[in-house]
Amino acid sequence: MDLSLIFTVPGKPGLYKLISQGRTSAIVESLSDKKRTPIFNMDRVSSLAEIAIYTQDGETSLPDVFRSIHKKENAGPCPDHNGKAEELRAYFAEILPGYDQERVYDSNIRKVLQWYNILQANGLVDQELSEREKAQREGLKEHEAEHSAASGENAEEPSASGQGAENSSEAAASAKASASDETGEAVKEKKTAKTAKAAKPAAAKSSGKTGKKEAASKGEKPAKAGKAAQAEA
Repeated sequence: MDLSLIFTVPGKPGLYKLISQGRTSAIVESLSDKKRTPIFNMDRVSSLAEIAIYTQDGETSLPDVFRSIHKKENAGPCPDHNGKAEELRAYFAEILPGYDQERVYDSNIRKVLQWYNILQANGLVDQELSEREKAQREGLKEHEAEHSAASGENAEEPSASGQGAENSSEAAASAKASASDETGEAVKEKKTAKTAKAAKPAAAKSSGKTGKKEAASKGEKPAKAGKAAQAEA
């Protein structure tokens, strides 16, 4: 179903098919009475292929809404658009569950049902995707794949960061242990030096006592022996 050349024209009821288009104007044909009309401002007309219906999750294209009606009605016409608003809303909820009830007005629903019946009467509704729709969906799939890939890469970064943090923690622990070892060695050397310094006076003191003992064993008194020799002299 290709609705890219089916238009709505402001101020005119029904739908129109594009017949020809020039630089500043176009000729369109009514799908209802087949009358042709010149259009001098194409910016004011809207292609059905570019219209969407608001839903709770975003939007649904009008061709997809028509396919849903086409499937529900087994390719037949849908309820008349002039029915009661409550009944039309209940019907619309069946063909498009989750449509935004606040932003989709009764007038919108009536137009959709009216347009479907016009297209169905002209044999322009089916379940096939147009080339334009296929290209759009292919582009959407590629975009979603790229987004998923980017999300996957971002999800892996914390893991790598955690590994880096773990490595940093190990390096810090290793450095701390090394510093502790160096501090221990320094303390050990300091204690050794202190012990050696303390041992030196002790050795000297011990040497002095030894000299006195040797003199005593010879019957000499070092200090007093000197005075005795002077007295004898």
